[in-house]
Amino acid sequence: MKTYRASARMEQHFRPSLTDTGYDVVTENEFFVEGKTVEWEELSFSVNGSQWGADRPAFPLLQAEKVLSLPLDLRLDEDYRYQLDGFESIDGVECYRVRFEPTNSSTALYKGTAWIDRAGFAKLRVKALQTRVSPPIASNEEQLDYRQVGVSGVVPLYALTTHSAQQIVLIAGRNLLLEKATRFDNFQINDNRFAEWRATARRGDRIMYRDTDQGLRYLVKQGVDRVVSDNPTTSAKAMAIGVLIDPSYAFPVPIFGINYLAFEVRGRQDTQFALLFGGVFAAGNLQRSRLGRTPLDASLDFFGIAVPASDRVYDEDGERQSERLLSWSLSSGANLGWQATAFQKLTLQYQLRFDPFVRDRTTAETYVVPSSTATQGLGGVWEYKRGGYSSVVSGTWHARMTWRPWGPEDSVQSTPRTYVKYAAHLSKDVFLNTFQKLHFNAAYFGGSGLDRFSRFQFGLFDDTRIHGVPGAGIRFDQLGMVRGSYSFNIFEQYRLDLFVDQAWGRDRSAGLEWQPLTGLGAAINLRAPFNTILRADIGKSLLPDRYAHIGSLVAQIMFLKPLK
Repeated sequence: MKTYRASARMEQHFRPSLTDTGYDVVTENEFFVEGKTVEWEELSFSVNGSQWGADRPAFPLLQAEKVLSLPLDLRLDEDYRYQLDGFESIDGVECYRVRFEPTNSSTALYKGTAWIDRAGFAKLRVKALQTRVSPPIASNEEQLDYRQVGVSGVVPLYALTTHSAQQIVLIAGRNLLLEKATRFDNFQINDNRFAEWRATARRGDRIMYRDTDQGLRYLVKQGVDRVVSDNPTTSAKAMAIGVLIDPSYAFPVPIFGINYLAFEVRGRQDTQFALLFGGVFAAGNLQRSRLGRTPLDASLDFFGIAVPASDRVYDEDGERQSERLLSWSLSSGANLGWQATAFQKLTLQYQLRFDPFVRDRTTAETYVVPSSTATQGLGGVWEYKRGGYSSVVSGTWHARMTWRPWGPEDSVQSTPRTYVKYAAHLSKDVFLNTFQKLHFNAAYFGGSGLDRFSRFQFGLFDDTRIHGVPGAGIRFDQLGMVRGSYSFNIFEQYRLDLFVDQAWGRDRSAGLEWQPLTGLGAAINLRAPFNTILRADIGKSLLPDRYAHIGSLVAQIMFLKPLK
C-alpha cells in the first residue's frame, strides 16, 4: 500500500474520580496515509454526547502519540525474541500464536502475543504491553486487529481495522484509567485521487493532525498552506459558574471560578499543576510524575473552603439544636507513589488539615466546644487497574495536635486524640455502545477510635457520596455501599445519567444497628448558549427516621465554558 484514505471513529472514556460520572470523548476523522506520513482531518468532536464544531476547545495532547494517534508502529523485527506458543483460530482463520519480548529492556518496546495466519502469514492480531512508558503515562496495554482491506494484483493487502487500549495516566497525583477504541473503515487504497483528497482537507478549516517523530502535532493553517505546530497544547482551562444546594449550608453556595490544568510546568513534561477554584473553595495539586530515573512520583494537594457547614447531631426525636456547631476545613497533603507493576501502584500519603469549630446561633451557652485543631495523617493506598476494573484499598492513621473533652455540660465526652480510617473499593464500567454505559461500585468504610468529628459523612467531594444525602449531620463509624449508574445519549445531543445508591451505616456510639440509606439521582449534560456546557445533577435520598428533618435534596447546577 503506497497510499490509503480511511474513515476512523476514535473513542476515549475516563472517570476522574470514584463518584464522577465520567467523560466520553468521540471524534470522527478522515485519515490520509502515505508511506510513514500519517495525517488526519477531524470531522466532528463530541464530549458526553454534545457536539462541538470548529470552535471546540483545544484538546491537550498527553504523550500525544499514545492518546490520539495510531499505535506505535510495532515492527516485529530483530528487536524482539520469539517463541511459538501454539495454534489458535481468529475469526475462523487458523493462526500461529507467537509470543514476543524485547531483546533490549532499556528502550520503549512491547511484549505480548501475535497471531499469524498459517496459510498466508499475514499478521491478524497483536496484544501487547508497552515495556517502558514516558510520564505521565504509567501503563499502556493494546490490542490491534488487522484485516484484508484490498488487493494489489493478486497480493492481499492488510491494514489495521480496530484498535483498543487501556492506559493508566497520572493526572493531579492520581492514576486515571483511560479506555480507548478506534475503528477504521471505508478504505480507499492506492487511489489516483489521494493527493487531491488530502490537498482539499489541508485547504479546509477543520482541525488536522500529523504524526511526527516527536509525537502528535497540530497541522495548522499558515496562509493557504498547513504547517506542523511547534507549540502543542499543554494546558486546558474552563470557567465555572453555578450553585450548590445542600441542607448542610444555610444558603445556596455560589460557585464562580476556573478549572485549570497545565501538563507542562515551566517546560517540564514531568510536572503538572491542577487547580479548581470556585470562589468560595479551592482545590489543587502539583505533581512530578517521575523522580529522576526512579519509578517514583510525588505530588502535593491542597483544599480549602470559606463557607462554614452546619455540623449537627440527631437522635430519635430529631436534631439536638443546642449541640449544633459551625465548621469548615483547610487541608494539604503529600503523596509519594511507586508504580510497582504496569497495573499496580502503592502510594504513601501524609495529610495535614485544620478544622475550626465555633458556636452556631442555636448552640447552648453551656455546651463545651471541642478544640479547633490541626490533624496529621499518615497512610497508604494500594490500587490495581486492568481490564476496566479498578480496585483500591487504603488506610490512614490520624493524630489531632490538640484535643480536649467536649459536649453538653452534663455529659462532656473525652474521645481519643488519635483514630484510624480505612476503605476498600471495587469499580467496573460496562460500555454497551459509545454513549450508553453502566457503572458499578461497591465500597466499605471503617475505622477505630472515631467520634462525632471523625466519622464518615457524605460530602460532595468525598468517596462516600450518595445522591441526595447532605454533606454534614449524618455520620457513621462503618459504611457499606453499592452504587450504580446508567448513562445514555438522547438525539446524539444530550447525555442523561441515572443513579441508584444504596448504603448501610452503623453508629456504635448511639448503639444503632445497620441503618439503610437510599439515594436516587439524575444528571444531564448538554450544550448551552455562548459555547458553554450545562451540567445539572439532582439527588433525592430516603433517610432513616432520625434524620427526617435534615433535608434530603442535594443539587448542583454548573455552567462550564472552555477557554482558549
